[in-house]
Amino acid sequence: MQNDALKVIPLGGLGEIGMNAMVFETHSDMVLIDCGLQFPDASYPGVEVLVPDLSYVLERLEKLRGIVVTHGHDDHIGAIPFLLREKALHIWATPFPQGLIQHKLTEFPGTHEAHFHVIEPRKKFRVGEFEFDPIPVQHSIIEALAFAVKTPAGIVIHSGDFKHDPKETSRGEITFRAFEEYGDQGVALLLSDSTNAEREGHTLSEVDIEKSFERILSQQSGRLIIALFASNIRRVERILALAKKNGKKVAFMGRSMHSYTRLAFEQNSLSIPEDTVILIENLGQYKDEEVVVLATGSQAEPRSALVRVAEGIHKDLKIKKNDTIVMSSRFIPGNERAITRMIDNLYRSGADVLYESVHQIHVSGHGFQEELLMMLKATRPQFFIPIHGEFRHLSKHAKLAKRAGVQEENVLVIEDGQAVELCAGRMRLAERFEIQKLPAVDNLFVDGSREALQQKHALAKAGIVFVALFRDEKTGELLSDPVVSTQGLLLYHGEEESVMIEGARAKLIEVNDEFGNRDDFVDIVKLETRRYFRKHVSYKPVVIPVVMDCVSQMKRS
Repeated sequence: MQNDALKVIPLGGLGEIGMNAMVFETHSDMVLIDCGLQFPDASYPGVEVLVPDLSYVLERLEKLRGIVVTHGHDDHIGAIPFLLREKALHIWATPFPQGLIQHKLTEFPGTHEAHFHVIEPRKKFRVGEFEFDPIPVQHSIIEALAFAVKTPAGIVIHSGDFKHDPKETSRGEITFRAFEEYGDQGVALLLSDSTNAEREGHTLSEVDIEKSFERILSQQSGRLIIALFASNIRRVERILALAKKNGKKVAFMGRSMHSYTRLAFEQNSLSIPEDTVILIENLGQYKDEEVVVLATGSQAEPRSALVRVAEGIHKDLKIKKNDTIVMSSRFIPGNERAITRMIDNLYRSGADVLYESVHQIHVSGHGFQEELLMMLKATRPQFFIPIHGEFRHLSKHAKLAKRAGVQEENVLVIEDGQAVELCAGRMRLAERFEIQKLPAVDNLFVDGSREALQQKHALAKAGIVFVALFRDEKTGELLSDPVVSTQGLLLYHGEEESVMIEGARAKLIEVNDEFGNRDDFVDIVKLETRRYFRKHVSYKPVVIPVVMDCVSQMKRS
């Protein structure tokens, strides 16, 4: 690599939502911008999180100067503890994400030391050859940043996750002026958030949905349970203020709701009105119409508070007939089925449920097309690469860039693992690295990732059949009817399953009579059992056969 060249390598977040990790590399130094995780869909049974493949970084650890964090969402910081298991790291972050990372590290034994450096907006800092200028942006979490990065190949703007909300000025006005200043100097490359590139117009303001919450609280007749991301501190703050104004008491429910709000309060980033917050276990001391609960679980995460409430197993909250549930978040792609199932369970329990498609109770933290064009026109980059989105989002954003004046040949749509090299006023595709998502459970990687996942897929799709045959060791005759037990067989249960199992027993008796003296009899039992279930339920379950030859005078009746 030439001394004046920059290599940009996405390890996650391009071609998908989540798991954001971007490498900037020169001939001597490397820096990682964000290192996030992804929550899997049903195609990863038994897996809690997915972590980016950091092989490229791990093979060049001597060049890695540290991680620079744009903001504190899990899809940007959640995988940092996994990398810290390999090496002590320098981490540059504002106080809120720093606190979140430190909290996560308490759940990861055996990590190396994290050396934190506090970022302040518009105060430049150096990481190896790179000079970073942190530019505040608006997002659905506090302290979100974009970065203008001075590199040997020119100025690179990394937008982070952003939107433009001119009405939201509770912590001061945030504008595009800094980006315009860099546009005047000359931006070599813009890397920009593409999440809402398909959505025309401009995002709504957080201020706009305040009226909706004001109306909901004023008309409240039973308990009000609001499900939202705990990281959306500004929305939590607004709801607390409205609750105080309307004489309500607010309880927090869910571990992350407690930890995020506690951290923000301790850092003076969250105002909590006096005599407003109560303990969840004390709800019964107040009238239902006086109670508001802020809960995690808006995406129906398996262990989340709201899912446990919907299933009737939460220890502190059982649904009553007049309860209202407000889903103040969008349905993230891939989570729709789990969320609708949870909503159905809440309705079955007697609650009413309000959600975004019916009521104006959520606004996105990612800019729509108008805001994306504002970023493009402010920075006026020579080259453009859309980031943070599925391929259709990236492609749509690329078209916007051309509309904003970026030459078509200077726009690249790439996915994870595709390196790009910027040098001497030119941008070209470099190497392509094979990237896989690494599954983890209880903060540990799943051993033998692909093979383990294949086995999990088979179990999830087809279930298990246990087969046991007890035979006379001398004659090979069955001493009793075959034992057949199933777990997780789809479509069949109750009386239908009983009929099917009886048929399987009859089939196994035939197999023993015909093949009982074969050396490979156990393999034949397994094969014929799978064939039987393939014929009757259209898929082959995992079969676990046990054949025991016993000394006994008993005979099958």
